[in-house]
Formats: sequence, C-alpha cells, structure tokens
Amino acid sequence: MITIAYSTREYNSDYDKHILDTCGLNIDEIEILTYVNDGSKSLTTIYNDVLKNATNDKIILIHDDLEFLTKDWGKIVLDLFERYTEYGVIGIAGSAYFDSEAMWWKYQNIYGQVYHTDGAKVWCSKFSNSLKDKLKEVVVIDGLFMAIDRTKIKKDFNESLTGFHFYDIDFCLRNYLTEETKIGVTTLIQLIHKSVGKLNNEWLLNKIKINNTYGIHYPIK
Repeated sequence: MITIAYSTREYNSDYDKHILDTCGLNIDEIEILTYVNDGSKSLTTIYNDVLKNATNDKIILIHDDLEFLTKDWGKIVLDLFERYTEYGVIGIAGSAYFDSEAMWWKYQNIYGQVYHTDGAKVWCSKFSNSLKDKLKEVVVIDGLFMAIDRTKIKKDFNESLTGFHFYDIDFCLRNYLTEETKIGVTTLIQLIHKSVGKLNNEWLLNKIKINNTYGIHYPIK
C-alpha cells in the first residue's frame, strides 16, 4: 500500500521500528527500503532507484533522523492523496514562490511547520499557521519528508545534481513546470528533525546549476 524509503550511513533497526510504530499501517501494508550509503551515492541516484523499484505507487522519502510526533501519519498521507487526486507530491514545508535567491525558507509565501533539535533544545520552525486538513499548493518542498504518487509525477530526480543539496528543489520544479503535477504542503504531520541544515560549498555549486536550469522561468509562483 505504501513504500517508505531513506538513505543512511548505518542501518538502525530502531528507526524502522519507529516508522512501523507511528505510521498507523499494518506491517503487510508497508514496504521499507533502507539504503546504506557511505556518501558515495547522491540522493538523486538513490531516490530514482526507489521510484523505479518500489512495490507501491505511494512512496514516502524521508531523512534518517526524524522523530514522528503524529500518529498514523502514513494513513494521513494516503488520505490526502485520495482527497486531492490532482497532487503528485506532498511535503510538510515549502514555498509557493521561487527565484534566484534559492532559499525557499526566506520567501514570504512559505507554509508548513517543522520541529528541530540540536540535542539540547527543541524548537518549531513555524513557516505558517496550521492549514488544518487542507493542502496548500506550492512550487517546492523541503526534502526531509516527500510523499509522492508515482502515477502523478512526470519527471524523476536529476542525477546531474550530486550530493545532498537541491535534489528536492529540482525534482519539484521540473515536475511543477510540466503543469501536470501539483505540489502541496500539509501541517497534519508533525515531526522533529534531529539536525539543522548548513549551507556549504556543495550547496552553492548546486544553486548555480539550479539557476542556470530554471532562471528563464523566474519567478516561479
């Protein structure tokens, strides 16, 4: 019924158990694909393998450092796809605007809520108020949680983007610009991300690639 996949440097059975305990589906309704990756493979390569080989059309791509606070989040994803049949991608944070700045979280039309922790304290990055049971249409989402209906997307991940930055942005933009795939944000799923993103040289290099590819379309909204 649903495939959940993630990349990790070291397999942790407790994480799989956490997924199973919180997603609200029976074990025979879930396929978990774990990719142990030392960093030699980019997320675009791994995620394309998931899109190709997943048993189910409903696929959730997640980071390996999430703690789900919402119970039955797997059921929520399936329900959203059933109610919003025109949507192919659903996330928990994103922007309805994108341009050359490329920092979606700094724009005005941003939506979603994500808890973070640095190990000492927990705080909420509140990009918007609660959307309740509605989806808000956006153009990009954050890749920490990406729910995909494989039958509704037109493009896969761009493997020319190496590493771990902008894989999510590029995937969203290339599907959104087909005008055949809608992308949405929900606040029904609450989780803690156990890391804080950092901008590095790889981020800057991939930003250049993104702007070279999509600059002709800016602003995208």
